[in-house]
Amino acid sequence: MGLTLGPVSANLTFMKTLEAEKARGNFTKFLSMVLDNQESFQIVKAGVPCAYLVPAAGGKCDSHEFAADLADAGLSAQDRRALAAAVRKGRKTLKPLKNPWG
Repeated sequence: MGLTLGPVSANLTFMKTLEAEKARGNFTKFLSMVLDNQESFQIVKAGVPCAYLVPAAGGKCDSHEFAADLADAGLSAQDRRALAAAVRKGRKTLKPLKNPWG
């Protein structure tokens, strides 16, 4: 039981899975990997996810980077349609920003 690589829920990124015992024994090493390489880890205990070790800052992207990541994700046509529908639905729920100064 060490590290495995796999998809994380509906996210388009991959996160390494790390057993809790290994995380405990090498926490400084994994923390350095997060800080230096922007890596992310899902920590599991007995195969059950219990925590995430992710960069606190960064991870943001603009629309062009997001589009490039989506193009590389290899989504099926059904997944692309579902994502497009979710984005359209999300846009409808957005309200205009209010000007706090009047």
